[in-house]
Amino acid sequence: MKVNSNDTNLASQFISNGSEVKVNKPANGKEQLNSEMERLAKDIYHKDQPKEPEPTYNKSMKIITNNVVSTREAEEKALNNIRIATVNLYMPGGEVSNSVEKMFTQYDNIMTEIAAGQPSLANKDWGISISQLGELEVTGSISDKEKSLISEKLNGNGDFVAAANEFKSSFLGHIDLGVRGWSSYDVNEDNFSKIFDLKEILDNSQGEESFKQAWNKDFSWLELNDNISFQLRRKAIKN
Repeated sequence: MKVNSNDTNLASQFISNGSEVKVNKPANGKEQLNSEMERLAKDIYHKDQPKEPEPTYNKSMKIITNNVVSTREAEEKALNNIRIATVNLYMPGGEVSNSVEKMFTQYDNIMTEIAAGQPSLANKDWGISISQLGELEVTGSISDKEKSLISEKLNGNGDFVAAANEFKSSFLGHIDLGVRGWSSYDVNEDNFSKIFDLKEILDNSQGEESFKQAWNKDFSWLELNDNISFQLRRKAIKN
C-alpha cells in the first residue's frame, strides 16, 4: 500500500517521521479506523501516556544500577521500536496485514483449482500451517490423498508460499518488540504452526459490505486482526 502525502493522521500516532512504515486509508473509512485504534489502544502503547518531566539541565546522563545502563537515548529507541512494532502488527499497510493480503489475493484461485480436482474438499474440515522449513502443510481430518492434492496446489503457488513466510517472519519479528496485546502471548518458531491456521485466517479476512464500500476492496485488516486475536486466545499461552 502507498500513503498519500496528506494522509498522516494515523501513522503519526505510532511512529516518527523517520519510520519506513506506510499506512494508507481512505477518507470515508476514518470513523472505522479510529474505532479500531481505540480498541487496540487498550492493550498497546500509545502516545497519550503521561510524559516524563524535562531534566533540569541539558547534559546527558547515565544511571548505572546492577550493571544496567539506562539513557534517554536508549529509552527513546525502545519507544520507537514499540511504535514500529505496533504499526507493523496491527495496522493497514503494516507488514502483517500486507503479507496476509498477498495470500488473500491468491487464495480464491487456489481454492478454485482444488475444487476442480475434488469439489467435496470445499466443505471438509482442513487447515493450512507453515512448517519451520517454510513449507505449507495441510492439517485436519481428511485423507492422505486429499492432503497431497491440496499441498500440491498450495506449494505450487510461489507467491502464496512467499507471502505465508512473510506473515510468519513479520509476526515473530515484531511481537518481541511490542508490549501487551499479541506480544503478551508465547509465540515462537517452534509453536507457530500449532497456533496459526492460515486457512482460518483467510476464510475470515473477507470484509463486510460497509468495509468494502469504505476501503474499496474485499480484504479486511479489521477481520484479520480479530481472527489472529481469536486464534491466540484459543491456542497460545500467555507469557
